[in-house]
Amino acid sequence: MQSAQLKTHREPPPPSETKAHVWVLYLGAGIAAFTAIAYELLLASYATFLLGASIFQYSFVLSLMMASMGMGALATRRKRFSSLEQFLGVEVLLSWLAAAAIPTLYAAFASTVPPHLVLLFFVVGIGVGIGMEIPLLNDMHLSGQGLSKILFYDYFGGFVGGLFFPVLLLPELGFFRLGAVLAVVNAALGLVVTVVYRKELRNRFKFWLGLTLITIALAASGLYFAEALRRYMEWEFFKIYKVL
Repeated sequence: MQSAQLKTHREPPPPSETKAHVWVLYLGAGIAAFTAIAYELLLASYATFLLGASIFQYSFVLSLMMASMGMGALATRRKRFSSLEQFLGVEVLLSWLAAAAIPTLYAAFASTVPPHLVLLFFVVGIGVGIGMEIPLLNDMHLSGQGLSKILFYDYFGGFVGGLFFPVLLLPELGFFRLGAVLAVVNAALGLVVTVVYRKELRNRFKFWLGLTLITIALAASGLYFAEALRRYMEWEFFKIYKVL
């Protein structure tokens, strides 16, 4: 009896699991890992830029985010909603946090608010969300035999994100725009999952479609105005113009 209770809980089967369902899970794992490593490097790099002490900042951000990811993975054991809806909620939340992180950190640095408290908030919030993604994707896979492939795409996505961050993403986009781009990516992933799983969402489909579209629009607006916001904040706080 006890061994039966210890078996992994899985969602009730939807009408069918098509190839589109399976591949969106694998794609989601890769994109989730790509953005995850980019978040870690973005926050650590910006903390170093603002506060110095590069070894401390990288160690602080990466170790705290790993611990937060563990808490996020553990949190998926308690399900008030389906794994599908939890995953969509995580993508929307990550998008909001990504869009707000860099401007908020900069504002804290220029004010009396302790920057490390703000950094702590975003590292823990984003880390918990990242930690929830893979367990939720695995629960959404009906066969239960796709964990190895999900992890393959997860690790590969992390490799690509870690490689692209220093050679393409940060040099081309800068801190402010990169945060907005990652916000768009997470929201777009939520939109793709919403459309592919529209039958499983049933009467909740319109809610999630609207929420992901609104989030994409807000994140895209943040991307469009990112440079203007950066220049405004630099002038308002320090009366300078400098590429961050």
